[in-house]
Amino acid sequence: FVNAPALMQRIIVSLQNVAIDVADYERKRDFLFDELTNIGYSVVKPDGAFYMFPKSPTPDEIPFVEELKTQRILVVPGTGFGTPGHFRIAYCVDDSVLRNSIHGFKKAFEKYKAS
Repeated sequence: FVNAPALMQRIIVSLQNVAIDVADYERKRDFLFDELTNIGYSVVKPDGAFYMFPKSPTPDEIPFVEELKTQRILVVPGTGFGTPGHFRIAYCVDDSVLRNSIHGFKKAFEKYKAS
């Protein structure tokens, strides 16, 4: 369930002339990238889009994704995108969601790095 519903895919045609502020996404990307790399995550900074694929601190990302859920952080396992050992984060959310997630990302990372 990570794709847009069929209805929205049809509506998008009428939105072709609508512009967005790309700087807002760049700011969110930079914030999340800086915070995650400061914690110790390995991640390539995306050039575009609104998601990134950090490397899981464990080879099998599924248990780590489950741990993030306990921290109230919802990410998608990278295996579904052909990137096992990674997970996908969408940062097209409110700034407060990103800010409030950092503690959980840190706690989960520290738990798995200590293992």
